Amino acid sequence: MISRATTAGQPFVAPRMPVTRSRSLLVRQRKCVSHRVMGCPKTVCTAQPAPQEGQGVGSKLKQLVTPFSNPEANRKMLALAMAQMLCSVATLIHDTYLPVYMSDVLQMSNSKIGNLQAIAQFLSKASGSVSGIFADILSPARMVIFGTLLTTINKPMFAASGIVYSTFGAIACLYWITFGKIFDRMSKGIREAPSKALIGDLATQSGESAAAAFSLRQSMATFGALFGAAVAAAAYKVSGQNYVVTFAMAGAPALVALTLVVYAFGTGGTKDGSAPAASAASPGGEGEDEQVQLTFFQKAKALLGAFQPAYWQALIIVSILYFARFDASFVTLRAKTVMDKASLPVLTSIIMLTQAVLATPMGLKAKESVASRNMVIVAGIAVLIGANASFAFVPSFTGMALGAFCIGVHMAMTHGVTIGMLSSYIPQKTIPGLGKITGTAWSFTDMVLGVILAYSNSLAGFLADKTAQQGLGNIGCFFGGATACALSICAMIIFSSFGSLGRDDLINQTKKSA
Repeated sequence: MISRATTAGQPFVAPRMPVTRSRSLLVRQRKCVSHRVMGCPKTVCTAQPAPQEGQGVGSKLKQLVTPFSNPEANRKMLALAMAQMLCSVATLIHDTYLPVYMSDVLQMSNSKIGNLQAIAQFLSKASGSVSGIFADILSPARMVIFGTLLTTINKPMFAASGIVYSTFGAIACLYWITFGKIFDRMSKGIREAPSKALIGDLATQSGESAAAAFSLRQSMATFGALFGAAVAAAAYKVSGQNYVVTFAMAGAPALVALTLVVYAFGTGGTKDGSAPAASAASPGGEGEDEQVQLTFFQKAKALLGAFQPAYWQALIIVSILYFARFDASFVTLRAKTVMDKASLPVLTSIIMLTQAVLATPMGLKAKESVASRNMVIVAGIAVLIGANASFAFVPSFTGMALGAFCIGVHMAMTHGVTIGMLSSYIPQKTIPGLGKITGTAWSFTDMVLGVILAYSNSLAGFLADKTAQQGLGNIGCFFGGATACALSICAMIIFSSFGSLGRDDLINQTKKSA
């Protein structure tokens, strides 16, 4: 029996339900009404109508690329995800053979190549931290467009290396490629934090979890990487192993990505949540947040106070997990001792294919509720424990392939979903005296996780050397990874049972229109 509730001073009248509707739909509608009766203003009923007979593969495929029910938010999200995919295609076209080019043509040592990668990754994180702050000032959409523009400008630099080499020599080409690689990673960093902030804004606008959106973005980016590597291999073979011709293919997908983001976000406005923070007026009055003058310490206190406890709890869980997310090179170093070196690329293909196929379905599952999200994350972390065990205790091609498959499943279940979890607790509204801090929050989050990821690689190398010295092989990193996974699961259980991560009412979302 449906209860009556009072909304805005008027009695709530339950709609008459046709007798032809299914019983499952009636139950779901009763649940929706019960939420209103219980007075949970922040809880959004996300139950969908019961599947109708005749739903086919087309409807299921459409659901995979529809993270939001709001058509406008969904259109912008698809444009953002497709642009990310195209940027991944462009990057893998030149990155697939760039290390070989630097080694064989420019005569760079492995140490120099490794140092270049480290510098590029560091500057990528640094540029991401700055771009998040500018996203709060200018708007996330504008920073995404700017970052994509820089990526588009950067791609032809690798193709121009042939002209630089023939005109100015190998040393000049070395500096040119070094600058191009650093420029490439910095442009990616500039896109990253604003993209996450923009997805969070779209999720808030649609009134839904961002988990499915981040997982869709992850899945499409992985497909893009696979396709880009395939294009690079084909171009390299067809061109007679010509590096310059291969690198030149990277310009086209980057240009298409720029066109997409300009079309989707170039008009500005406030509907997508990407308007500059300075122009966002609070409901109580126009420019109210600009009238609040705070000292530096008051701003720092207000910034920290804007984060609810659930954010810190989620950050702790993800931080512990990142100690198990050391670089894939440790997997390669382990695999080359137990299998044919020529088969090593197979492991990468297994990881990426598995991740690309499963990421979006896992995101949709996590989107159902907070309990579903937590279950997906815990299960995904448990799968990574299985991957570590396989690498450590099954020294064969079968063991390595099984471990690679488990890593792909783990990344599909946790990468986009954990980012979505963090996004759910990052403030989306303007803060008096600070304005909008979504981009700044993502910059801080990425900086913390970046530092932890760097330490995790150092620790993994130390543990691998320790077990190798004892004659056990370089498997110590996998013991450390399994330990970090177990601690992360324990933290999730504690925070979801006794903390804030089990509460649906703390999610950043707005009510959908009836």
